[in-house]
Amino acid sequence: MKIDVEQVKARHSLSAVIGRRVKLRKAGHEHVGLCPFHQENTPSFRVNDTKGLFHCFGCGASGDVIDFIRAIDGLDFRGAVEFLANGDLPAADPIDRVKAERIERAERIEATKEAFRQWASARSITGTPAEIYLRSRGITGPVPWSVRFTYAPIRIDKETGKPGPRLPALIAACQDVRGKIVGVQRIFLDREGRKARMTNPKLSLGQTRGCALRLGDVARRIVLCEGPEDGLTLRQRHPDASVWVSLGTGGLAHVELPPEVEEVILAGDNNAPGRAAIEAAELAYTEQGRKVRHVFPDPRFEDWNDELQQKVKCR
Repeated sequence: MKIDVEQVKARHSLSAVIGRRVKLRKAGHEHVGLCPFHQENTPSFRVNDTKGLFHCFGCGASGDVIDFIRAIDGLDFRGAVEFLANGDLPAADPIDRVKAERIERAERIEATKEAFRQWASARSITGTPAEIYLRSRGITGPVPWSVRFTYAPIRIDKETGKPGPRLPALIAACQDVRGKIVGVQRIFLDREGRKARMTNPKLSLGQTRGCALRLGDVARRIVLCEGPEDGLTLRQRHPDASVWVSLGTGGLAHVELPPEVEEVILAGDNNAPGRAAIEAAELAYTEQGRKVRHVFPDPRFEDWNDELQQKVKCR
């Protein structure tokens, strides 16, 4: 009997299916938990019911409900579809799905507006904790306009709109394929230029997936890496290169590049998630018809900024 795959996928709440195997907690319009595909102590595994997708920012595992069942149970595609079609699994309420999509859309629009407000309030890093932070990482040259300093709230109450405590932050502009600023990433700091003492001092706001921090102009050849510190390190090392940053391991393969970009040099991290991200990105940009090659730091170092600081990996 023929099975309608899309109907099977739409029938189930992804968080309910995954929640039978992974302990999840609500975080905004998503669920988070410890990734079942690699060992970790800090949750980097996110589940989005509205999009019907999961993604791990640690190891790069991602996909839909079929991909999850295939990976977790070792089934082939047909086996996973049959399991979902015939198994005793919770069904998603279509009305709840529509409501969730509406709420997420409104939150996304407001987050993008807030990201631009924070960006508009920012100024040059000169004489600020952001400058101290970058200098402490060995980044001594001038930074482009797309990296600034601000005082930003670490959170905003969704019900009241009231901002939480404001902290110093390095703020990086995130531009879409047209060059429009649609999101930001903040690295929260203390007044001495050290990373703030919080669970995750690096937080994004607004639209970041598919976008990039541009540390150079649109060019025929760009260098693409994961984080702002690595991007600024590579720009300092290669001042004539146009360096772009995906602002996260998971986004490396998904940056929407302008048609003018013909060649992508992928600058990866020396760890398993970093190499997996490079492999996925190499495939993605090659399929787009672009010339792609990859480079890594010296094996003794975890990433490009560690190499700059001569910070050898722990064995």
